[in-house]
Amino acid sequence: MRPVRLTLQAFGPYANREVIDFRNAVEAGLFGIYGQTGSGKSTIFSGMTFALFGEASKSEQDRTSLRSDHAAADLLTEVEFVFDVGERRFVVVRQPDQMRPKQRGEGETQSAHEAYLFEATGLSLDEITGEKRGKIIAEKKVGVVKAAVEELLGYGAEQFRQIVLLPQGRFEKFLSAKTNERVTILRDLFDVSLYQALMADLKEQAADAERQVRDERAVCAGRLKAEGFESIDALLDGINVAQTGVQERSVVEAGAKQHAVKAETALRSAEAVEAKFVASEQTQATLIVLTGRKAEFAAISTRVKQAERARLILDVEDQLKAALRDVRDANNKLAVAKEAANKAQKNVQAATEAVHKEQARAPEIEAARKRKDDLERFAGVLEAASASAEAVEAALEAQRIAQATFEKSKDRLDQLRKTRVERETALKSARSAESARGELIKAQTYLLTQKKAAEGYGKAEADVWSATAAFEKESAASAKALEHEAEARAAYAAAEQALAAAQALHLATNLEIDAPCPVCGSTDHPNPATGNIENAGRDQAFREARDRFETAAHAAREASEKLAGLKATLEAREETLSSLEQPTDTLAAILENVRQIEADLEALGPAINLEEAEAAIEALDKQIEAQETETERLRGEADKCRNVATEARAARDGKLEAVPDVLRTQSAVMSAMDETSRLLAELVEAKDKAEAVLKAAREAVLSADATRKGAEESAAVCKVRFQKAEAMFRTRLSEQGFTEELYQSLKSAIATIDSDSEAVRTYETELNEAQGAANAAASAIGNLSRPDLPVLKEAHEAAVAKVNKATEDRIAASNRVEQLEKLRQSLEDTMRKLDEAEAESGPLRKIAALANGDNPLNLKLETYAIGAMFDRVLEAANVRLGPMTSSRYQLERDTEVGRGSRGLGIQVFDVHTGKSRGTDTLSGGETFIAALALALGLADVVESASGKVRLDTIFIDEGFGSLDTENGSGTLDQVLNVLNSLVRQSRAVGLISHVPLVQDAIPNGFYVRRGLTGSAVEERGVI
Repeated sequence: MRPVRLTLQAFGPYANREVIDFRNAVEAGLFGIYGQTGSGKSTIFSGMTFALFGEASKSEQDRTSLRSDHAAADLLTEVEFVFDVGERRFVVVRQPDQMRPKQRGEGETQSAHEAYLFEATGLSLDEITGEKRGKIIAEKKVGVVKAAVEELLGYGAEQFRQIVLLPQGRFEKFLSAKTNERVTILRDLFDVSLYQALMADLKEQAADAERQVRDERAVCAGRLKAEGFESIDALLDGINVAQTGVQERSVVEAGAKQHAVKAETALRSAEAVEAKFVASEQTQATLIVLTGRKAEFAAISTRVKQAERARLILDVEDQLKAALRDVRDANNKLAVAKEAANKAQKNVQAATEAVHKEQARAPEIEAARKRKDDLERFAGVLEAASASAEAVEAALEAQRIAQATFEKSKDRLDQLRKTRVERETALKSARSAESARGELIKAQTYLLTQKKAAEGYGKAEADVWSATAAFEKESAASAKALEHEAEARAAYAAAEQALAAAQALHLATNLEIDAPCPVCGSTDHPNPATGNIENAGRDQAFREARDRFETAAHAAREASEKLAGLKATLEAREETLSSLEQPTDTLAAILENVRQIEADLEALGPAINLEEAEAAIEALDKQIEAQETETERLRGEADKCRNVATEARAARDGKLEAVPDVLRTQSAVMSAMDETSRLLAELVEAKDKAEAVLKAAREAVLSADATRKGAEESAAVCKVRFQKAEAMFRTRLSEQGFTEELYQSLKSAIATIDSDSEAVRTYETELNEAQGAANAAASAIGNLSRPDLPVLKEAHEAAVAKVNKATEDRIAASNRVEQLEKLRQSLEDTMRKLDEAEAESGPLRKIAALANGDNPLNLKLETYAIGAMFDRVLEAANVRLGPMTSSRYQLERDTEVGRGSRGLGIQVFDVHTGKSRGTDTLSGGETFIAALALALGLADVVESASGKVRLDTIFIDEGFGSLDTENGSGTLDQVLNVLNSLVRQSRAVGLISHVPLVQDAIPNGFYVRRGLTGSAVEERGVI
């Protein structure tokens, strides 16, 4: 990277706009940046660092502190940096977070951090302006711009501070640092992630192999202990004891089966005899029940006979009921006719009274007719005076319009005055509110910064909690998966053993004496396998067990890998959490404060433009003045129209003296005439209607009398017919010998005559059949004795229980033998495989231990790789250190220092003494020279180690004051000669110093001059 032009505006001590053109300085090769302490020399480098990466040259410095305290409030803080990388040219522009005045109104507003990156290849420096910076690469989003810059340069902000700006104090500390501290620094500069990953991978693989063997051995011991054995020998003894138990239980099982067969035979015979006794009891019970119902069915038979006689009276009863209904209907009609006649008589009386009442209103009719005649006469007078009335109406309308216009203007004036008072009050409140708003916004900005930090910390805490929960959950799942794997492995070994045993038995059945064995070829068969061949399905069982074991093993491996990933995630999140500063207050409290401030801001209402409000009041004053003039004019117009209307009304009233005041308009007369006509019509109509109603009522009386007489005659005829029907009904009851009560009680039986007759016949049949069945069952029993069935059942169940118990004992014993045999074979195979696995993982565990520092030098692989790079750094440093110390000193590695991580110690070889000694024995000037050489060497190696990094220009910050001088220069002259040699190697070097001798020796560069209102940069050249 080669700087071309740096523009600082309101940045640090630079209150205005400072443009630093590096072209002449870089072309000279060796240049200086001079000035008094605190003038702003290092701020130039800080400006470059901020422009490129959005950070200050000191990592702990906050961006918001970069703004100049001397700058004008309306001048934004901004940095523009033009730089070259190889043959390409780029422009980066940044504005940090800062407060700026509002564009409208009073107070300040927050501007967010912004960044822009342009490619300006092909543009001369003079062509690059604020409006023309080239092709945009990234904009606005500061993270995107930072990533793009890092991609261009090949390093980030921290490396930029270490290899482009060489801070002497840092490398003096590097000289005397401990090995672990030096590793941390070099790790940031050299990518050794490959070695870190390899170390971690080897360590994890070795630990997995060791843990797997250890866990498997523990599983084997657990399986033995679960079966109650301490060793394999104890297991063998247990197998022999279990085999003897199988034989003993087989004998017991055979005896129990014989006894159970005898008990079952006796029980079945007794159950057949018991069935005959039960059948006899059931038939006798049925016969007793049917015999007990004889009286019931005799009563039903008697009721059937009476119901058949009662059925002969039904037709006479129906005739009597019909005659009774006719009598009731005739009496009802007669009552209705009498009521209608009475009502008609009353209507005649009411109608007569109404006619008399209407006849009494004859004077009202006459008065209405006279009123109508007077109104017709008034209408003629009004028609003659219509011209005067029109003139009055026109004058009154003009008066009303003028008065309304005046009132409207007066209301408008009052409203304007009221509005002015309100706006004046609002303006005073707005001035107070804007002042309060500014204070609230400052507090809000501070709280939002706290909120963001608290949210970040809370999220990091939540991430740690969730990662911890996931890790713990996966730990349990991994342990369960390992347990399932062990179980599946045991089942697989047992299935394999069972299949092998079945195959051996099959081969044994085909062995012949003196014939060779198909497996081993021997003709001697001293102990061939014996037993029953039951291998059906064992091959399938073996395959299924093997598949289950492979699945379980795969699941266990996946669980272990997932657990390792979750552990790494947890550690990373814990590290992130530890790097964050814990908020001084809770997020809830911060949010509550933010909400309170937002509520306060909302309570203040929207911001008001005070200048616009004041201008509005001035405009309102002008409107009020104009409205006052207009209102006075309209007041005069209204008074003039009122006088004209008064004169017109007096002329009209002289013509209308004969007409009442309330009827002096045509509409009033017509309305009164309509009302009088309506009243007259109503009086006449009411009289005519009353006379018509009286006539109709008299005719209704005659009709009602005729209807009543007809109803009386019909009722008499119906009464005679009812009496005849009643006499016939009594006669029929007497013929059958029934009282009316007995007849009514038999009506329900008439409806069930057929079903009752059928029930009697069915009962008689069932009684005969039950008698025959009871006799047959008694004959079947004969002389048999009834057995004691519960005793026989109990004996049979006891015998069966003994058989089941004996069978279960024999099966359990057999299973125990089989289980122990499978366990023995499985454990022997597993232990053999574990021995092999332990032997196979030995080299891996040894390599992992060596790579992770378990070696005579206690040196880790990562440290070894860094040491190799460090050798190159020291070699490059010595190229500079020799000329600067007259070839007296050389830096070399001390691999024997300390008992921890070794290999990165530094010693100084002194040619004068021929011995090496510690760097802490160097003087102040010698320490500066050694640190400078080390920094320059480190820059060389970083550039050569990365094909992407280009260090066309580097800066050396301070430290020259510690060099001694002889005849005006001395050691300082030697150092400057070495720096000149860097220039000859096509690398520009900038010196940041306040030492006068350095300024005299290297005139090219810049001088920073500090003033009361800020600093300024002056370009220097060769005098």
